[in-house]
Amino acid sequence: MAEKQKVFIREQEIINRFFETDRIQVPALPNWIDNKIIKHWQKLIFDLHYLPKVSLEQNLNLPLWHDKPNKYFYQKIEQGQLNQQAKKLPGKWILIDARDKPAKQRPWLRSKELWFLEKLGLKPRNYLRKSSKQLHQQEYLSPVLKQNGFGSRFCLSIYDIEILKPCILKILKIKNKKVRLPYFIEYNYLGNAFYKQWAKTQTWEWFEDKFEQNQNLAGGSGSVCCIGWEPPDFWSTILSFRPVVEL
Repeated sequence: MAEKQKVFIREQEIINRFFETDRIQVPALPNWIDNKIIKHWQKLIFDLHYLPKVSLEQNLNLPLWHDKPNKYFYQKIEQGQLNQQAKKLPGKWILIDARDKPAKQRPWLRSKELWFLEKLGLKPRNYLRKSSKQLHQQEYLSPVLKQNGFGSRFCLSIYDIEILKPCILKILKIKNKKVRLPYFIEYNYLGNAFYKQWAKTQTWEWFEDKFEQNQNLAGGSGSVCCIGWEPPDFWSTILSFRPVVEL
């Protein structure tokens, strides 16, 4: 069976099982995606997934939805600090970096805690960002990260990640598509339905969601349900990222 057909069948089966319905129809993958490019992505540990157009409400009872978003996520939506769309899957095919998060192997140091060292003329980030102690498995981004002064995916701000996006598309052999971070609800769904191992490490990941318009959500530490938020220039020794491409 061709890879393209395998992906389609897998997504339809998982969606039927997870949402306990046969009413959600998975659309065909875009015509430009062929078996050759799928195999290229698989070698880079990227997976194709269809995110059905479903609103994952707090009171939705799904037996396979074990690690549901923290109650504060829904409270922040009700309070207007997160967009109403934050709980909704988009009804799109995506390509996501599917590798595991590295385990926490470094002290948790945050940019907001080291400002006093910078006031003294020291530059702790220049040292911390070069560490390669928490490498992702089969890290295809190593050359690009090194060019930008990083030893791993940690210690990057939202602004730093933005600079890497054209390189990510080039590595994936994709043109004219949007590359971004996962939205929290996408990460939560995929972590429950496909990648339970994402919840087993204490490192964090950036998300695309905006909190109060000027901060980004982050989460994934020990669970796919937890969230926090930080300004886009924030960085941390245990805060990482994974790219998503909208297809």
